[in-house]
Amino acid sequence: MNKIRIITDSGSDITPKRAEELGIRLIPISFTFDGEKYYRSGIDMPLEEFYERLSDSSVIPKTTQVSPAEMEDVFNEELDSGYETLIYVSISSNGSGMYQNAVLTAREVMENRGGEIIVVDSQGFTCIYGAPVIHAAKMVSAGESKEAVLDYLNDAFSTMRSLFLVGDLKHLKKGGRINTATLLLANMLDIKPVLTVSGGLVVQKDKLRGNKRHLRKLVALAADEGVDLSNRSAIIVHTLQPEKRDELKAELEEKFPGVRVYECPIGTIIGSHGGGDLVGFVYSEKYDFDDYEV
Repeated sequence: MNKIRIITDSGSDITPKRAEELGIRLIPISFTFDGEKYYRSGIDMPLEEFYERLSDSSVIPKTTQVSPAEMEDVFNEELDSGYETLIYVSISSNGSGMYQNAVLTAREVMENRGGEIIVVDSQGFTCIYGAPVIHAAKMVSAGESKEAVLDYLNDAFSTMRSLFLVGDLKHLKKGGRINTATLLLANMLDIKPVLTVSGGLVVQKDKLRGNKRHLRKLVALAADEGVDLSNRSAIIVHTLQPEKRDELKAELEEKFPGVRVYECPIGTIIGSHGGGDLVGFVYSEKYDFDDYEV
C-alpha cells in the first residue's frame, strides 16, 4: 500500500497537538513584531500573548514565508521516513508565495531523488483549508487511496464559504489582503464591510450599517442568500473573542435549528493580517466537518 503523508502549514490553524494526533506534518510559518526576532506560529508564543501584544503594539506584525530550503528539508525528511507520496496543502497562492515555492521545490526534490510530491493550492486561509485537511488525514489513516484523498480535497476546497467581520481593516490593508477602496468606503460611510474569501483573496461581499447586532445581521445575510445550516455543521472563527463567539453561536443556533457549531481560534499568521477583532463563520456547501476540533 502506498504510504501517504499529509503536510500543511500553520496558516491552516491546525494546532501542533492536533496535527501530531492525526499524523499531519505541520510546517510553521514565522512572524515578527520588530523585524529582528522571529517566532514560529503555534510554537514560540502562546496565542493569548500574541493577541495581548498585538493589542498593545502600534506595529503590525509581519509574517515570513517558509523558504524553499525549509520546504526541501521537510520533503526529504518525510521521504527518508518511508513515505512514498507527500500531499502538501498550501495556504492560498493568491495570499502567499508559499504555493509557488512548494511547487518548484517539489519538482527539484523529485528530480533529484524520486518519490511523489503533490502540491495542492487550498485557495483559503485558516480552517477554510484546515478543516478539509483534517478530514483528509483521517481518510489516509483509514487506508483510502491518494486519488480519493485528492479528489476530496479539491472538491471540498471548491465548496468552502465564509462570512466574517473585522473591527479594524488596517491590518488587512497593510497586508495586501483587501483593497484601498474598501477601506476608504468603510471609513467614509461608517459601515462595516462583510468580508469573505473568494478566489483565494479576502474580498468585500456586502456591508452592514449601524452599530448594533452585527452578528445577527451577518447570520441573517447568509440566510437571505439561501444558506441553510439546519442540522449541518459550521465553524466559528475568532481572534480569541469568547463573547462574540458565544453571541454568534447563539445567533446561528436560533436561525438554523440543529446546527452543530465548532470553533477555530485564529492563529498568529492569519491574526497578523486580520487583526485582533475578527469573528465570523465558515461552512461548506456540500460537506460537514463533525471531525473538526482544534
